[in-house]
Amino acid sequence: MHGEKPMRTARTGGARRRWAGAVVALATAAAVAGLGAGPAFADVPNGAANTPAVKTLATAPGPPSGATSGATSGATALVTDPGPASDARLERFIGKAPKWRRCGLFRCATLTVPVDYADPGNGRTFTLPLIKAPASRPDQRIGTLVAAAGGPGQSGTWMVRTFHETWPAQIRERFDVVGFDPRGVGGSRPAIDCSLRAGDKPIGKPRADLPLVGEVAPYYRLIVQACARGTGKDVLPHVGTANVVTDLELLRAALRQDTISFLGYSYGTNIGQRYADRFPRRVRAMVLDGIDTAHLNWDTDSLHGARAHTAALHSFARACARDPRMACPAGSAKGVLAAIDKVIARAKARPLRGGRYDLDADTVRAVIGGTLIDPSSWRELSTALGAAADGDGTPLADLRVRLGAPSVSLPVDEVTSVVNCLDRPHSRNLRDYERLAGQIRRIDRLSDGTNLTCAFLPSPAVAPTPARARGAGPIVLVSHTRDARTPYRWAREVAGNMSSAVLLTYDADGHTVYATGVSSCVDDTVTRYLVDLTPPRDGARCTR
Repeated sequence: MHGEKPMRTARTGGARRRWAGAVVALATAAAVAGLGAGPAFADVPNGAANTPAVKTLATAPGPPSGATSGATSGATALVTDPGPASDARLERFIGKAPKWRRCGLFRCATLTVPVDYADPGNGRTFTLPLIKAPASRPDQRIGTLVAAAGGPGQSGTWMVRTFHETWPAQIRERFDVVGFDPRGVGGSRPAIDCSLRAGDKPIGKPRADLPLVGEVAPYYRLIVQACARGTGKDVLPHVGTANVVTDLELLRAALRQDTISFLGYSYGTNIGQRYADRFPRRVRAMVLDGIDTAHLNWDTDSLHGARAHTAALHSFARACARDPRMACPAGSAKGVLAAIDKVIARAKARPLRGGRYDLDADTVRAVIGGTLIDPSSWRELSTALGAAADGDGTPLADLRVRLGAPSVSLPVDEVTSVVNCLDRPHSRNLRDYERLAGQIRRIDRLSDGTNLTCAFLPSPAVAPTPARARGAGPIVLVSHTRDARTPYRWAREVAGNMSSAVLLTYDADGHTVYATGVSSCVDDTVTRYLVDLTPPRDGARCTR
């Protein structure tokens, strides 16, 4: 449930600022809300117990390569060695190469994939946008590098179009860089649509016996029904990551590549891990930056995220207090945290006036949380906090506009939420969410933990297992030691699960690092691996 690609340094500050808005709009929505939950389509009573899912979800869709030709009980059988494409039901999806056309400096196309891999011939399809930046030195071309953006919910085509020129020259020269919008995301047709209509009202009554989550439950139930209505009940169950991974294998086949190189940021690392686990021999090289995890329990994931968020906030407080260049609202880390509490309390009592925008407490939390993944914004945040403590919310509002941080008072980003819920089993009992909200509030002052929408979404019957990627070559994992979004402990855990993984650690605050310009050590090390297949030694560290 995570995601984003990086931001730029002062050398490419414009690009960094452009990316920050996209990063924060998704990163803060899930992190500040505090749960990996999401809207859906099941009408579940407020007091529902952990009953069986209303609708069984296909958690292991069949691959186009290495699959048996007949259907098993709800899904095509899987094997780890892809081999030649052998599922006759998927022949029409892998038989046509993309029809590339010029779109500015790039080439654009679409990929058609089945909505339901368990029944690919039923006529329902997704049309996924593709973009390609051809290798600028085609005579030295190595192959295709597929780049996957974060979220869930960010557009891979937008990422390539906007940031391709900031990736290292050797990457641009020697790879066709291809991006795609995952099913349900961006320009995908159909797309996840949870729009409310005029006249929509919260469904049901608040639960007085659940003081933390009971009041907002009817609103989340409404979002659930809006997602079903706007997206389609026959489409919504099929936008999970397992299906995206099969789409990626269809893309590889359509590109006529025996193997692909893969670069995934944040949630994109989830896609990469699962792809390498199912199709290890289709991976030439793989870099996963800002390591997401696919197999933690729904509540454990949220608690880990809350602790990482709090650790990053404390890191900001220490930096603010000791850096004379920051207009810090206090002279100690403890004082900075107290100032943040004061600003939030003030906004809760009465929204802060901020020029064009008034800022409620949830928006203040979102803006503060959004800057934690981007230390280059910390000086601006310190100034804004000082002004807000004096009653002037304008600098915070300006920061909100620059970062693109929405109010997370409800709903959190629906695409992020839907995919996260479909990816792992979760409770459907509101009492469990009440308990978790209390735990999160004790950990993270920037979250109230009231994202409930998974409670109204059918739970997958099978939990994802840790990715092993047996048979794959070296896979390079990149992680900050103090990552506000995807905790460093996740990177170490994933590295321990995959025998071929090597962990490259960047000792710093932030979230995702490769090609951001903040670390020449990481950039040089990863680029050398992608080009020459020379991985770093496992446990290597970068400090600059």
